[in-house]
Amino acid sequence: MRKDDTAPTRRRTRFGILLAALALFAALPASADSYRVDLILFLDLYSGGEAGAAAQQPAETTALSLDDTAGLIAAGIRVLPDAEFGLQEHWSRLRNSRRFRPLMRLAWEQARPPETNGPRLAIRHGEPITITDPLTYSSFLVPPVDGSVSLLMSRYLHLDVDLRYTESDGHQFALSERRRMRRDELHHIDSPKLGVLARVQKLP
Repeated sequence: MRKDDTAPTRRRTRFGILLAALALFAALPASADSYRVDLILFLDLYSGGEAGAAAQQPAETTALSLDDTAGLIAAGIRVLPDAEFGLQEHWSRLRNSRRFRPLMRLAWEQARPPETNGPRLAIRHGEPITITDPLTYSSFLVPPVDGSVSLLMSRYLHLDVDLRYTESDGHQFALSERRRMRRDELHHIDSPKLGVLARVQKLP
């Protein structure tokens, strides 16, 4: 019977695959936990005494578009369909409120949030507004809601929010904060005009 010379080759191939898998595992962060974020952005209609600043042209950003499927996958992020949104009750309460107006909602799952400089999700909502610079008379377009959010994990979980709301008269209001997030708790991040409700849960 002819000896099978391919057996050693198959063993070497399997061994090489095993080594490659071990090297990849070793390169991953010590914490490979995954998390889910549910977020609502809303307006406070009764806020007073805040005039806002003159609207600025949106800056170039490296934040990931919610439509960038390949970029999101590479970043370990999966944007959830609206049917799976987890704060529906709070969204309904805001919609029925006279004081607050919900603007948009978003839910995503993220594997291994980084400590710093992690992937940011671009937040843009509404029909762009034409703004004219009173000094140069040049015009540019600004989305009513523009900015980004990101989930970070160092010793604690943090939600980094950097958002702007522009009114039709050209006044702009900012909400910029990095908030420590306790898991499974609903957090309220606010400014005189903009507010965010957010909850972070650890996935099983």
